[in-house]
Amino acid sequence: MAKWLIPVFLAAVVINAQAGAPNISSPYAGEQAYCAINAAQAGKIASKTFGGKVIDIKRVQAKGKPAYRVKLLQKSGRIHSVLIDAASGRPIK
Repeated sequence: MAKWLIPVFLAAVVINAQAGAPNISSPYAGEQAYCAINAAQAGKIASKTFGGKVIDIKRVQAKGKPAYRVKLLQKSGRIHSVLIDAASGRPIK
């Protein structure tokens, strides 16, 4: 994969999130649920908490509540998937 591809993808995700456009895939897209954070914020929280570069963000339901599944690329090359609560911004264990 080209090194420039990841920053371009991340820039597109952030720009779409800031514009308010639905930029995440979700089977729950039609449902209205309280979300204190958006996808870009969830990515920043995950990256700061666990380290690594954000490569994918999806809106999901975790324990019946809205959340974001954030995939991070670790320095070791491993992909780490974490859940961030959309209402509180805290990682879900």
